[in-house]
Amino acid sequence: METINGTICISHAELTGRIITTANLNNLVRRGKVKQVQKGGNGREALFAVESLPMKWRTEVYRRYPDLQEQADSKEFLDTVQPDGAALNFFESYTLADGRNLPADKVLEYSANAAIMNAFRACWDAHVSKRQRSGKKALAAKEFWARAAGSLLRLADRWPHSLPGSARRLQMKMAEYVEQGYACFISGKYLNGNAAKVADENRESVLTALLAHHNNLPDTLIAEGYNRFADAKEWPKITAKTVGVWREKLGTVIRAGRLGVTNFRNNVTMQVKRSRPSTPLLMWSLDGWTVELLYQTTKQDKKGHNVTTYTNRLTMVVVLDVFNNYPIGYAVGTHESPALIKEALRDAAKHTAELTGQMLRANQIQSDRYAIKTMADLYAIMGDKVTPAQAHNAKAKPVEPYFNYLNTNYCIRCNNWSGFGITSNPKRQPNSDALNSLRHQFPDEAGLRAQIDEMMRLERMGKSEAFLTGLEKLKPEHRLPMSRESYLLNFGASTGFKNVLEGCGVRPTILGVKRDYDCFDLSFRDHAAERWTVLYDPDDLSSVLAVNEAGTRRYIMEEKYVQPMALADRSEADTRELQRIRDYNKALEARTAERMGAAYRRTEQIISGTPALRGSIEDRLLITDSRGQHKDRRSEKRLTAADIAALDVEAVEVPIYQPGDCDNETVNYNIF
Repeated sequence: METINGTICISHAELTGRIITTANLNNLVRRGKVKQVQKGGNGREALFAVESLPMKWRTEVYRRYPDLQEQADSKEFLDTVQPDGAALNFFESYTLADGRNLPADKVLEYSANAAIMNAFRACWDAHVSKRQRSGKKALAAKEFWARAAGSLLRLADRWPHSLPGSARRLQMKMAEYVEQGYACFISGKYLNGNAAKVADENRESVLTALLAHHNNLPDTLIAEGYNRFADAKEWPKITAKTVGVWREKLGTVIRAGRLGVTNFRNNVTMQVKRSRPSTPLLMWSLDGWTVELLYQTTKQDKKGHNVTTYTNRLTMVVVLDVFNNYPIGYAVGTHESPALIKEALRDAAKHTAELTGQMLRANQIQSDRYAIKTMADLYAIMGDKVTPAQAHNAKAKPVEPYFNYLNTNYCIRCNNWSGFGITSNPKRQPNSDALNSLRHQFPDEAGLRAQIDEMMRLERMGKSEAFLTGLEKLKPEHRLPMSRESYLLNFGASTGFKNVLEGCGVRPTILGVKRDYDCFDLSFRDHAAERWTVLYDPDDLSSVLAVNEAGTRRYIMEEKYVQPMALADRSEADTRELQRIRDYNKALEARTAERMGAAYRRTEQIISGTPALRGSIEDRLLITDSRGQHKDRRSEKRLTAADIAALDVEAVEVPIYQPGDCDNETVNYNIF
């Protein structure tokens, strides 16, 4: 390699080694595409101008021979190029018209363009300033930009760029850069969409409406429908390929129309990430699930024939404590209903008593919106706060994935497993042929209920230890007890009849047996005329709740304690219960006497303060004295009253009338 008259040349041997073949080189020279500076022969090497080589071979030359690059004029610019942080920030944050950002490789490319152009500008300004100070003639702009364009290949190794290789185009690009700034480097395909056929809001709106159609139309039909509009409006027509591009571009906008609002909410909208409650009883989540287990049942058809079906399933409502997904309550029925939900909540209340010795409520209950108006009051009884989940949003309820857990860990092990639901992958479903051959072994409804009960028993057994350990950390203010009265009022069964207070208490017939109940509340016997509805718990008949017809009075009644007749049979417990009744009766009599005494005292005060009532009591009531006399006492009062009246008359001074004292006037004498 050598330089001849300022031109960097490469020898024939160096060029045809691994860069270009001899045939290609000779062909390019013959066609004038490559300039041969020196011919070979007579001990001389053929030399070729490096700058005349086509771009791909020229780049390879500079890559293979870095010493050659050092001889080029580009060294002046290479040392001047500095990273432009402002340009990098501009292109990284640049937003295109369709909302996209520039690709990462383009950000680096455009930033390198700006850095190189800054170097060219700085070199030119320095060159002009130096020439002005020295008084010498400045380098011609044409020659400067030729040198700058020639340095671009060398600069590309360190600063990958997309600047034009022509000196004239490079000079024009500098003018654009000075006028427009960094934006001049952004390709037109990012700015104007390469003159897209769907180029305005009207066309995009028509295409969006077709893409969002609920029938999920294929691209060919959408293109056909759009082109009908195009014919009428003289728009450019589009192809199915264009529709495919726009389907991806408008994916979020058209998803709700194509796949439904539920799918949009579950897959597009922002989801809330939540942590589990720190202790049990802070949050319960409940919902119904069709258990994926089959049972057989036999019914008569219209013709009286017995027909057995094997595709029947039961529904289970689960009340889940979200602390560790502990099934605090559940109920099984043929279908989900308010009654089944109530039964599951009842089981939850009873199970808290089994675990802790006291019925407890949850601090928060989450449910779906099924029968929410009917169940809202009951939810409020069982939880301090009620937070229904958003409609059609399964992700909002922790109980939803729990059902999949039960199906995967328990139901799938059974021969009567029905699968994962009709929308699941068919390859994951059980063999229908095998199910058909095993259908006669399916349990009946009672057998399936036993299967479900065993599944929930195992589930509770495996999680009860962690649940009770977490329960020890429950704060006192979060421990919400449920009274026996509240439990019976909301979950108690009714006898269906009204009962009245008898001498032995209230005697309802429960589960076909006449039972005696009484109440130790002193005010209960004040309402002996009331008719009571008795609510009871079939699993615990030790106490019931009596509610009057208006629902304004409620009393917890205890089952009558049966005392032995023989003193020899009496135990300490019998003595305590007997004394309890005696204490109650004593308190009742004292309370009654006190109320009667208060009534008599108030009556005497009323009589003594009302003259018209005095003396009338003996006339109306034949109450004798200690000697059995009544008339004498009444006569004494009458005579005493007459004596008092006589004394009053004698004490009055009656004026004597004299004729003429009061002519034509009437004289009135008031004598008491």
